Amino acid sequence: MLIKNARYAGDQRPLDSACSCSVCNRYSRAYLRHLFAAGEITAAILATIHNVHFYLDIMRQIREAIGFGNLAKFSSAMHARYAAGPE
Repeated sequence: MLIKNARYAGDQRPLDSACSCSVCNRYSRAYLRHLFAAGEITAAILATIHNVHFYLDIMRQIREAIGFGNLAKFSSAMHARYAAGPE
C-alpha cells in the first residue's frame, strides 16, 4: 500500500483491519496520508510503530505455528493473504 496515493485521502479505515496496534486502533488511512503529504515527522513515527508491531506479531505467529507443527499451513495462509496485495 502506498499511503500517499490520492485514493486514501478520504479513507477512514485503519491501515490494516486485522492489526491490533495502537496506530490501527486510533488513526485512519486518510489521516496518515495527510501526515505524509504534509511532511510531518509524526507520519514516520506512526508508520514505524505499525511496522514493528506487524513484524513482532508475525514472528509470534511463526513461533506458535512451529510449536504446534503447523508452519507449512501458516506459511500458505500468509502467502495467500499478502500475495493479493492490500485491501
